Amino acid sequence: MNLLRPTFKILLASICLLGNQMAQGAIIGQMPAHGDILYITAQPCTSETGRIEPNWFFSYSVSATGSVSRSCYVRYNDQIWIRGPFGAEATYPMSYFAKPTGAADNKSDPAPEVKQ
Repeated sequence: MNLLRPTFKILLASICLLGNQMAQGAIIGQMPAHGDILYITAQPCTSETGRIEPNWFFSYSVSATGSVSRSCYVRYNDQIWIRGPFGAEATYPMSYFAKPTGAADNKSDPAPEVKQ
């Protein structure tokens, strides 16, 4: 019975995140990272208070156990800078992110870059 729990969580997270038409249409890249799959979207990122963060966009990761973590990212000089919960930051080259399967219909722009 315990073996079914992680599978159920993954299925539930997939239905909630990937089944959502707004989230699905906005995904512009995905990357496996440390056992998780990290997604970047074209949606503006909002703070916990609901304020839109200028130049930051919504990203999230789904772990192998199905837990979902929210984060924000900014693209700068072909790098993706991700700011996670509690201020944790990570940087990855944009080339690490691939279009999700079935994203050919996705007409969104590539990851927006910060203009100086």
